[in-house]
This record gives sequence, C-alpha cells and structure tokens, in this order.
Amino acid sequence: MLMYVQASIRWIKKETRDTSTYCLKLKEKFIFHPGQFNMLYVPGIGEAPISISSSPAAPEILHTVRVAGDVTTALTRLTEGDTIVLRGPYGSGWPMDELRDRTLVVIAGGLGIAPLRPVMKEVMRKDYGLNSRPVILYGSKSPKDIIFRDEFPRFRDVFDVHLTVDKADPEMIWRGDTGFVPDVIGKINFDPLTSVAFICGPEVMMKSSITKLLGRGIPAEKIYLSMERNMNCGRGICGHCMFGPFFVCREGPVFRYSEIRDFIDAREL
Repeated sequence: MLMYVQASIRWIKKETRDTSTYCLKLKEKFIFHPGQFNMLYVPGIGEAPISISSSPAAPEILHTVRVAGDVTTALTRLTEGDTIVLRGPYGSGWPMDELRDRTLVVIAGGLGIAPLRPVMKEVMRKDYGLNSRPVILYGSKSPKDIIFRDEFPRFRDVFDVHLTVDKADPEMIWRGDTGFVPDVIGKINFDPLTSVAFICGPEVMMKSSITKLLGRGIPAEKIYLSMERNMNCGRGICGHCMFGPFFVCREGPVFRYSEIRDFIDAREL
C-alpha cells in the first residue's frame, strides 16, 4: 500500500509527557514488516515519517509519536474518531530470519523502543528458533520517560529485561540501573559469537553501544541498527536522506552495521 489512505483514530494513549501512541484503523488489511515506517500526513501542515510500533499480526496499526515539529505537534490536536492520512509502508525491516539459532539482543534508547516493539511482540507471538532467552536493554532519561511502561511485565515473561535511566527520580522508587545504555551492556549475559543485536535510539547511543558490542565479540555483520536521518519523501526520490551510497528511506532505515561503518560518522553523508 503506497498510496494515500485514510485511517480513523481508535484511541490515543499518553506514554510520557511528550510521547503518545495512536491506534489507527484502516478499511483494508495493512501488511508490513517490523522496522518499516509510514508517512503520516496532516492536511495543511505536511507529513512526517513515523515508525510502526504495532505487531504485524495486530488488527490495527500503532504509531508512537514524540512531539518534535509542526506535523507531530498537529497530531496532538487530533482526538479519538478523527481521520488521519497515511502512505506506506516504506523502508527495510529488521531481519527476523537472522534469529534462528541465535540469541536476540535488543538495545533501545528513548523513542528507539518504538520500531523495536514489533520485533518484541513477534518474538512473543511466534517461535523464531532462538537458541536462548532473548534480551532487552532499554534506556530512558528518567523513570517517567519510559515508553510502553505497562508492557514490560509481559515482556519479562519471554525476555531478560534490563532497564536503565540517565538519572533516577527521587520521588519514585527505581529498582533498575542508573547510567547510559552503553555502560550497562557489560552487565548483559549473552554469547557474542551466537548473538544478533538490533539497536535503535539516538545516534550517539547507537555508536557507543556498537563499540561495546564489538568489544565483547559480536561480529559487525550481526549488528543491525535503525537510522532515521532526514527522511522526507519515503521513496528515495528527493535525495534528502542520502547516506553514503544508500537512501535511508529506501535501503534503510534498518542497516547491517558492516555495510555502513565506513561513513556512519560523517554527518554530511
């Protein structure tokens, strides 16, 4: 489905002070792969690329949105029952076929948990032939900034879950780690030679996490990350998201680290 279609908003859930999840209902079945994104369009304002945060098996589409510009601000003015326009899905997804006989290590920071939630839901729903219990490491600024907070008890049924915050809130009881995501990677139990890592979050976090994973022995070709640089058209036409020889919106947003390590540090690429 690559044309504009209308969807009705079934419900809106406030995740944090600046992030909400929108549940969208379409008339036709929507097929996508974990890690892909849609372009959400607000008439008179514009459109923005937003990762899909629902399971491909779910009857509705979820988009988890942080207010960060004109389009996402306009979305906050919509309510249940309103209509939104979207097109997609676009981009590459997470390589779910890489999971067989491996340990999945999910590493997310902030809103980066949104495009990884479909992976987590799929692993809970279906047997992907993992060789051991999968792992989630998720970091946020504070306990109040944890997205999908009420879902982590269910994630713990299947995953070893490690939560960390940059700074604990003295007004809240916090039993997780305190510190940045890359600094907690050393506490995770996994066999680097039989693991595959999926990473999404701020680029500085992803780069530091990759350095830690490489240091522990995970091969570069078994590390995948989701890049979301300057995506505009979603089809590799406008050129805004040119990233080395790739278009992020077309060949990405999910890349194998070994394919992009030579130019990931260059902001102009």
